[in-house]
Amino acid sequence: MAASVDSVFQSLDNDSTPVELLIVGLTQNEAQACATALRNSGQAVHIESANSPGELAQLLETEPGDLVIVNHDSAKIPPAEAISMVRAANNAAAIVLLAREPAQLIGFAEEHEVRDLVLSDDTAHLAFAIKREHQTLLMRQEMARLNHKLRESERRFDGLMGKSRDAVAYVHEGMHIYANSVYCDMFGLADADEIDGLPLMDLIDAEARQQFKKALRSLQQKESFNTQVDCRGNDGRTFSAVMEFSPAEIDGEPCTQIVIRDQSLHQELQARIDELTHRDPDTRLFNRQAFMERLESVLARDELPQGSGLVQISVNNFSELRDRGGIEQSDRLLQVVADCLTEQVPQAHTIARFGDHDFVLLLVEEGSLTETGERCLSTLRTQDFVSKSGILDAPEFSIGVTPCPTQERVTAHEMINRSCRATKQAKAREGHQLAIFSDAASEEPQDAEFDPAIVDLIDHALENDRFRLMFQPIVSLQGDTRENYSVLLRLLDQNDEEKPPEVFWSHAQQANRLAEIDRWVVRNAIKELVRHRREGKKINFHITLSREGFTDESMLLWICDSLREFKAKGAWLAFQFSENDLRSNVQSAKQLIEGLKKINCRIALSHFQDTPSSHALLSHLPVDIIKLSPEFLQDLAGDAKRQDLLVDVNTRLQEKGFKTIASDVEDANSLAILWNVGVNYIQGYFLQEPSSTITFEDD
Repeated sequence: MAASVDSVFQSLDNDSTPVELLIVGLTQNEAQACATALRNSGQAVHIESANSPGELAQLLETEPGDLVIVNHDSAKIPPAEAISMVRAANNAAAIVLLAREPAQLIGFAEEHEVRDLVLSDDTAHLAFAIKREHQTLLMRQEMARLNHKLRESERRFDGLMGKSRDAVAYVHEGMHIYANSVYCDMFGLADADEIDGLPLMDLIDAEARQQFKKALRSLQQKESFNTQVDCRGNDGRTFSAVMEFSPAEIDGEPCTQIVIRDQSLHQELQARIDELTHRDPDTRLFNRQAFMERLESVLARDELPQGSGLVQISVNNFSELRDRGGIEQSDRLLQVVADCLTEQVPQAHTIARFGDHDFVLLLVEEGSLTETGERCLSTLRTQDFVSKSGILDAPEFSIGVTPCPTQERVTAHEMINRSCRATKQAKAREGHQLAIFSDAASEEPQDAEFDPAIVDLIDHALENDRFRLMFQPIVSLQGDTRENYSVLLRLLDQNDEEKPPEVFWSHAQQANRLAEIDRWVVRNAIKELVRHRREGKKINFHITLSREGFTDESMLLWICDSLREFKAKGAWLAFQFSENDLRSNVQSAKQLIEGLKKINCRIALSHFQDTPSSHALLSHLPVDIIKLSPEFLQDLAGDAKRQDLLVDVNTRLQEKGFKTIASDVEDANSLAILWNVGVNYIQGYFLQEPSSTITFEDD
């Protein structure tokens, strides 16, 4: 190597952002030498290399290069063709050209607008050029971001000024130079032309002008101030207003901004915030959070009227109706159900949409709780939902009635758990049914496994981050340089002991908590992923979504918001769906998966069984990765037929463009066979148990 790389970079600031570098026309060893030179200079780097036009085209499809090294002397890919392909994918790419005789290629370099021309063996010069271009790229990106923010700010300013409900004006040396329409209307002026050049004092009542002049002088000592002053309109009408003064600038000239605020706007905004906080956007009923607050308040009373309790209404076949009729019709169905329930109970009662297709009534009055439940069931049973909502089939309802206990104190969560158990009992019977909670019924066999304490533990974990993410590596057998990890979950109990999903998953499913758990996993996994990415570690996460999670209509928005919050890329994530879950919810999954593909996430199908229905799923969904069912690996080393079957399945899947993962690898013999079979990735306890930390080895 020529001069010391450290001395070359002494005068340059060291940036912690990893360099994403595309290297074209070098061998793997030569590419690693370039990466090593950058790392020795203190710059983190991720490299991708291509040594043929086909490899380059494949890379550019997913990761158009911003910084590119092209070897002019490559025998496998002509430099002009490589530069042309890179420019087609990213016209702003910074290209550094390597050559054994750079002095003879100045004309070629100028013609193709490369950023530097470097001698092939001068790794110090090459590292210097790449780091310089990386810093230039960061500055260009920051400048573009700031320019975009400036344009957006100017656009929003113009729009807000025109639509503002506050009166806003700008004054220079006591004369108006601009005012919005609200300001003009407030003072009885016809239009903005009439305000131009009008002295501010003309709009102040004569008796208040001396005091107002004193207030204006304080603007020189303060950044801003408020004052209440008597104003006079163009028609002679006087009124009192609170004016807010602050320094401003228009077209480079200093001036003073005056704002007279419309307090009704804040009142409407607060009302809107309260509505969004407490109301379900689809049905306008109370949402789950508001309902729980109301329920906790009621249960805290010393005495409750006889007849107080919960009536829970569940649409049993909602998922099937939504899959057949679509989201629009199913949303209308929920609205019709909400309207029916609202008509059946007094307004004094609290009615909430508690889950995806569950409603809960809180009754606090003397009367028959069961009668209210039966009245609701009778009304719902006789409604013509097909014509009212456009749904294809009639919905089926189950109702659980849960009286508030009179001899004991219970928490709001315990009341909800009892209500869910009563509703589950009703659902277990055929047709429209109603069930009443009782202590005896709760001890029947079908409810014996349901543990309210575990549900309370789950709720506590959701509210206080008492889950823990675990990570298990997915190891490439085909040379993928990225670090892939499967994201797993543990629940922490009161003693900080980890509970595996086998302990709490069924309880979470019965209590309708799986979608909330999925959202917790998504957000916290993305946060953890970004932390490692910022440290220069090139990792990807595989996140599993439950059936309840991917049928939750808000899941895609939650994922997008989490990516935006932590400035992450969708390409760093693969979302995994179980084949059995997908088979019964194709329509819901398809909508989510199509949205995930638009933000460059990869899609994995787990527990693949190689049946006709398995391949039918693949024909309907844009899947990238297939995780083979663990059954394929059972007694793999001792079963030649199973080995042949695995070779056949893996070959057919890879010929169709799918990457394959063999999961549950438990022994060295299976690992050797999988290597020969040619699966792309392997995962299992033989390689590494799930861990709460991610450890990387040096390159």
